[in-house]
Amino acid sequence: MEERSKHTYQTLLYQFAKNILVVCPQCSAQAIVHTGDYEALKKTQYDIKVVCTNCGYNKCLEKVSPRQDPKQKKGNVLIFGRPVDPFFHLPVWLQADFSGQTLWAYNLEHLEFLAEHVGAKLRERNSSSRMSRSIGARLPRWISAASNREAVLKAIEKMKGK
Repeated sequence: MEERSKHTYQTLLYQFAKNILVVCPQCSAQAIVHTGDYEALKKTQYDIKVVCTNCGYNKCLEKVSPRQDPKQKKGNVLIFGRPVDPFFHLPVWLQADFSGQTLWAYNLEHLEFLAEHVGAKLRERNSSSRMSRSIGARLPRWISAASNREAVLKAIEKMKGK
């Protein structure tokens, strides 16, 4: 584990919104949300679907236009920063209770990133225009707190084995 982290204040959550591990709505096994060519903040989604290899459940994201649904003004609602996938709003597979809070990640790459951030004793905040939107700047204090470091890292290791 690195003692120093230089990029956690430059990485955005959207960068991990690919191959998101979720709970299958049909059988509760692990499913995956394939996001295809999705890039952060694009107004259109391409080939986004959820697939469960356990029961065969699969569903493509339907594009909703304002003309089809008058209640929805800007198409599909994407939710980032919660323990659900942004597209189908299914619970993420990688989550654990931590003293009444939820520790979660979209995929193993996201989980590794969190482990690196939490494990670093020195987190450098390089000046960047993206700094206030970065994961490092937006994590709850209980995750980044030095007093919780060992317990959070232990929870992350447990989630890796899930």
